[in-house]
Amino acid sequence: MKQPCVKYSRRPRYTRLQSTCLNWFLGLWILVCSASTFGCRILDRNPRNQSLVSARQLSLRGTEAYQRDRVQDAELLFTQALAQSPYDERAHWGYSNTLWKQGSKTKAIEHMSEAYRLSGRNPDYAVQLGEMHLELGQYDLAKQLALDVLSANRSHANAWALLGDVHDRQSDWPSALECYHHALILRSDFPEVQFSIAEIYRTTGRPERALATLDHMADLHVAVVDTPEHLLLRGLVYADLNRTREASELLAKCSERLAPEEWEKQLQVVEGQVRCADLVQARMAMGRIPESYASAGKVSHWQNKLNDDFLRLANATSPLGNTNPSAVHGLDAVITPTFSGPALSAFPAIPQPNRVENSNGQILGESFNNNGTTPVDSSSSIKNSYLTEPPRMPRTIR
Repeated sequence: MKQPCVKYSRRPRYTRLQSTCLNWFLGLWILVCSASTFGCRILDRNPRNQSLVSARQLSLRGTEAYQRDRVQDAELLFTQALAQSPYDERAHWGYSNTLWKQGSKTKAIEHMSEAYRLSGRNPDYAVQLGEMHLELGQYDLAKQLALDVLSANRSHANAWALLGDVHDRQSDWPSALECYHHALILRSDFPEVQFSIAEIYRTTGRPERALATLDHMADLHVAVVDTPEHLLLRGLVYADLNRTREASELLAKCSERLAPEEWEKQLQVVEGQVRCADLVQARMAMGRIPESYASAGKVSHWQNKLNDDFLRLANATSPLGNTNPSAVHGLDAVITPTFSGPALSAFPAIPQPNRVENSNGQILGESFNNNGTTPVDSSSSIKNSYLTEPPRMPRTIR
């Protein structure tokens, strides 16, 4: 039996050359469609990427120079990076830091805002931008940035610290403490926050808790113990607790280590030393304030107060109740303000007694000689109290 004959349809076959031409045509058609849909950005992507890579390399070098405190070199590198590509957020961040350190704070905020935008709202950039606004007294902007970060991430310790700083500057102590404690829960080793908590405790009249907070901070971070800020706050807390000797020692160390531009902290040292009746160290601290700040109202206030205290001290110890200021040696130097450096010579010299002896060497008595005219009997209570210790000034409670 014969099998039926099956006819197969023959498909058209393309040659290798025709297939290659067809593939090229389809590829070109896809490229044209993509360009019409997404624009011409695809065609010039490589040049921008190259510029961005070069800018980031310069930014890395600038960051390294900035960390080594070579501010001018860092500024030059960040400027070159921005010239290569204005889309590098690291270049804007670094350039903002150099500008801020040099005092161009408004321009620094502009570049930090651009870095924050280009980075896709980096929370660390947001916190640093908020700290800049806070430094300039723009509390609402700083608070809003902190809230924006916390709305996306409630576990950001620095954002809680920034929010606490805003409440602290606005004297909202309960809210500030709440935010600071949130930050400490997330990060226990946070000395800046612990320091702020101790300041609030002292300001609100709780020096014992302030001292306990400082002790805990010192246990975790030994390096902060010798910083001027820690010495100042601990010295003031000791003064609040009537531990005058310890307070005087710490305040004297703090005064020696403060930078000249930190004159307001130097005035806090003066205030604490006056409360501890350490007028000599207070005068020395006043002498460390540069003359360019002598016209400030706070400086003039404490200068006049020290002059009055020294004049009252001189009158109280003047022989035979002589209230003539010129009768005390060196008083003119005390009354004249001195801002050129430590004023050791500003304190009036203590009169030395003249001993009267007989032929056997026995001391018959002592006398003070005020310009060779005023003898004083050795039994004078004024003389004895002056030789033992200077009278202590009345304590002022703020």
